[in-house]
Amino acid sequence: MVRESAEVRREKQRLRQRAYRARKRNERMPSYEDLARAALDVALTYNLKHGRHQQLLDLLEAVRRRLREIGFHERDTTAIWFELEDRYQRGWTMLRPRRSIAEMEAEGRHDAGDTG
Repeated sequence: MVRESAEVRREKQRLRQRAYRARKRNERMPSYEDLARAALDVALTYNLKHGRHQQLLDLLEAVRRRLREIGFHERDTTAIWFELEDRYQRGWTMLRPRRSIAEMEAEGRHDAGDTG
């Protein structure tokens, strides 16, 4: 049996990944990254809205420690964190709508408009 070239294997893997992502999108199931993004969005939005800057600094320290453990530089983590905070203070969010609320309501989703 002839072994496939690395290029052919990579192309097949890309196609499998593309199909997997499409299936997950159709299932409307959030990924781990979607969940993590939403959790950080909630933490930033809530703490900035309530002026809880020490809580944000505490969270930054925990994140910085965790990222350092897996090989990231603390100063880079800090720079990215404060850039993200600045964007949030200007009204930006890292959450992007995947589907409109009207689409979800049309499907009979009871939780379509729930915000918490």
